[in-house]
Amino acid sequence: MTNNIKEVMCFGEPLVGFFANKDCRDLPSFQMAIGGDTSNVALALTKLGHHTSYTTRLGNDFFAEKIKELWQKDRVDTTYVFEDEHHQTGVYFAIYYSQGDHHFIYKRKGSASANYTVEDAQKVPLEGLKVFHLSGISQVISQSCLEASFVFMKKCKQLNVLVSYDLNYRSLLCSKEYFKNIAFYTIKNLADLVSLNLSEAAVLGFNGKPERIVKKIREIGPKVVALKLGKNGCVIGSSEGIKYGKPFKIGSVVDTTGAGDSFTASVIVGILEQMGLDDMVRFTNAVASKVCTSIGSTTGQPTREEINNFLTKN
Repeated sequence: MTNNIKEVMCFGEPLVGFFANKDCRDLPSFQMAIGGDTSNVALALTKLGHHTSYTTRLGNDFFAEKIKELWQKDRVDTTYVFEDEHHQTGVYFAIYYSQGDHHFIYKRKGSASANYTVEDAQKVPLEGLKVFHLSGISQVISQSCLEASFVFMKKCKQLNVLVSYDLNYRSLLCSKEYFKNIAFYTIKNLADLVSLNLSEAAVLGFNGKPERIVKKIREIGPKVVALKLGKNGCVIGSSEGIKYGKPFKIGSVVDTTGAGDSFTASVIVGILEQMGLDDMVRFTNAVASKVCTSIGSTTGQPTREEINNFLTKN
């Protein structure tokens, strides 16, 4: 692992997730796990060998303690995680109806993270960072978070820090039109790496073959565009060209939650390590595939040694 504690910083909302342990047509019991898209990215990055820090607000409660325990265990720096005495940490429930297919129920409105402010953002130094990562969720959980996101990204542009942006559209949080306006502005003016899936591309107005979608989005402004195709792999475009990556066979899929976040983390690793496109698509697909072998968004995240061994054998 590198020695730079501020190599990557992530911003957003960590959540405590409760995952049903069986098909929910019957009354299930639940397994608790730590989630939240940008938190998943931070944890994946540390496991893949890159020091990462996180900034958010958490409540003064049991769930916040568990999130911080996991971050500390996996060496995510929490210097700029602010405690909020007046609001609770967000939670969600993952309900299953068939193997690998899930439905989310969120209890996050008015959470501590949603009360992150511009003043909080201004306290966070970005000097020395290589990558700043956020998502569409980071922006739309509240107006104050949206404003904070622009403070961060504009400062990154001044400091030549790469901005990584994963769309992660959630219809329960905002309308498609509202999200489209925010995401399109961010992609055109501020993001260097954009990660998204086909349905999110359609929200932006891009349809057709994956390679064409990647090409069109790159023409807007981002240096790298990573299109997630789920069980069909991925397409990544950069100044080197556009490359399709086929998925790996991993046996039965246990849970796909968090696979896209770990995919995004592995694209960031590819950029930091200056991987060529051929290596990057293999690496990112391998990481995402391994996440699907366990319940929860982070329990299946591989270490760098594990992913290197997997790639050697495949």
